[in-house]
Amino acid sequence: MAGGIPLSAYADQTSGTVLENITVSASPIHEHEAFEVPSQIDAVDEEAKRALQSGSLGEMLSQTPGVNNLSAGPQSGKPVIRGMTGERVKVLSNGSSTDYQAYGTRHLPNVDPYLAGRIEVIRGPQSVLYGSEALGGVVNVLSDPLPFEQEQHGEVDFELNSNNDEMHFGTKVGAGSRNFAISAGASIRKADDFKVPNADTAVSPTPASPADDRPLFVGTVPYTNFENRAANIGLGWRQDWGQVTLRHQIWQSKQNYLGIEADGPNSEFEALPTGQKLSNQETQLSAEIFSGDWILKPSWVYTLNKREAAHDLPYETMAQDEGEDHYLNLEVKRHDWKMAAEHPAFGDFEGEIGVEFSEKEQRLLSGHLTPSADVSKQAVYLFEEADYDRWLVQVGARYDWHHVYAPVDGNNEHFTEEAGIFDESNNERDFAVWSGSLGTTYRLNDSWSLAGNIARGFRAPSIFELYAGGEHGGVQAYQIGNPELEEETALNTDLSLRWDNGSTRMVATAYQNWVDNYIYLANTGLCRGSEGSPNEGEIVACDSGGALPEMQAQQTDAVIRGFEFNIDHRWNKQWQSSLALEWIEGRDEDNSRDLPLIPAHNMLIQNSYLPADWNGFTRQKWTVETKLVADKDSAGAYEPFSQFDNMSIGRASTEAYALWNLRYSAMIKGSQNQKLYMNLAVENLFDKSYVDFLDTYKGYTLAQGRNFKLNLRVDF
Repeated sequence: MAGGIPLSAYADQTSGTVLENITVSASPIHEHEAFEVPSQIDAVDEEAKRALQSGSLGEMLSQTPGVNNLSAGPQSGKPVIRGMTGERVKVLSNGSSTDYQAYGTRHLPNVDPYLAGRIEVIRGPQSVLYGSEALGGVVNVLSDPLPFEQEQHGEVDFELNSNNDEMHFGTKVGAGSRNFAISAGASIRKADDFKVPNADTAVSPTPASPADDRPLFVGTVPYTNFENRAANIGLGWRQDWGQVTLRHQIWQSKQNYLGIEADGPNSEFEALPTGQKLSNQETQLSAEIFSGDWILKPSWVYTLNKREAAHDLPYETMAQDEGEDHYLNLEVKRHDWKMAAEHPAFGDFEGEIGVEFSEKEQRLLSGHLTPSADVSKQAVYLFEEADYDRWLVQVGARYDWHHVYAPVDGNNEHFTEEAGIFDESNNERDFAVWSGSLGTTYRLNDSWSLAGNIARGFRAPSIFELYAGGEHGGVQAYQIGNPELEEETALNTDLSLRWDNGSTRMVATAYQNWVDNYIYLANTGLCRGSEGSPNEGEIVACDSGGALPEMQAQQTDAVIRGFEFNIDHRWNKQWQSSLALEWIEGRDEDNSRDLPLIPAHNMLIQNSYLPADWNGFTRQKWTVETKLVADKDSAGAYEPFSQFDNMSIGRASTEAYALWNLRYSAMIKGSQNQKLYMNLAVENLFDKSYVDFLDTYKGYTLAQGRNFKLNLRVDF
């Protein structure tokens, strides 16, 4: 179910007190209602997506139970699922892997939520179907279905945000005959620096001053502007024997991130820009071919991803450093092949068997963050499903092979000779891991059901975790890999009690995830000289000018446990309410301490009023949202940004806060097929000064202040 986004938002609001069922595509062989499947699945459809429209995928999904947002202002946000993010949460595009160097806390998924038709979130390990990087869960960004047998149609979307003068313009079009269909879309989003409340600032913001948890920047936060562009096109051809689909997507982003620097121990901190230019192209070719009682599903995906970054220049002027040794220029080319076959029923079970191959070529054209390297993957999997009236059983197994190779010559000289990260004895690693899952749903009666899952997941270390060795400008740290890392393996269990009587839906879920060889970046307590400084890359005093904290990849055994509760209730035709609660704890078992980047306990309450139609305004809805977030202490030295608990500015540990939002939506019918959808919102209604624990800017500023949002969409 949709959790914190009221399920009734997906229903026809004239349907009285009945909540509409939500269909999801998480099974490779059947569509199911989300309430029926064993896994914990949430779906954000077009209507809910309009209400939460954002260029940040993490922000859009943050109202889903068990999902939080690891953010860097309004332009960058990545989903955190049950305490896991980055390379433990797999972001898919139409079921296919994406590649966005997810190791960076400020590296955002290269998808545009506007161009998606719906977004599905699966919580818990999904390694059987999606392989490595699906240890914590999956976010599947799905395009609109191809419009076979539909006349020409389309939409135009406009959005305006007052806080950072953010504007969005988007359009989608499509048409199709019985055998052929085409769709296309485009999106442009641009914003200036965001603003925070004018709170008190730090008294003496220098490296040598006593600790002070007040921010360095208030009002307008410099170097937080961005420009995003995206477009897609889809073609489909179908005959009696099956269907072929070809999609191409392009995404480009220019972003500035705020950092800080000081010339010496007694010099005040000043703003430092980190400009980035990002681009991603995906070509997806897939087919479904009927062969007797079998369905063959071949697919091929090509990804071209580019990342450019400058440590001390905004994106507007960073081209002047292009080609310099400290200018990061990283290019990734990736091919993914898959052959799946959906077989007819064998006894009580229907299922799918498949093989996957992947070849990734990463080339470091300049810079020192992560080396040139190649990754080869192969996998075979089996997924089966049986429906026994009251029981739905899903079981799967998978075996993966990973090969990582980093050359010791060429442009990897910095990592082998200067930094000494790896050599010929450890520049090549192999990983072979099996995973499996068993899930079942049992309907106690027409209203109550129980669902349980046990799954073994895995994740092979990434190129970055194995071989990184340089300054990471986006987070202002010197990060070092570890060539001796082993693969992560996880054993996850969850148990869910569900209730659905038509007007009320409730889900209560308890889970525990044991992770062996959990990889994390530990703050070593040392500092390195930044690029361009006299002691570049060398160990320096942490209060000296240009000093960066050193962080190194390490491993431990960990456990993450939590409880999720959400309920949606339709009181009558005019009133509805929802509540979503999350309690979560992550522990480093080997060292008896908390895990880093674990969200604070939180609760979201929504109350909505749906007035009657008035002067052409239909499907009106007023919603008041209250988000309550508990205080949260930093996990210590190995928590990213932990140094700010002891610095003269900002903080790593955060206080509890309450946030209020007000939303309104309506539809206005025009002539013929024209419809105008309007969404208004006031976010952070009372201009609250607060800092979220997963906000990566918490070291030197506050979270975004009050924002007025207007979204208009015209269908034609």
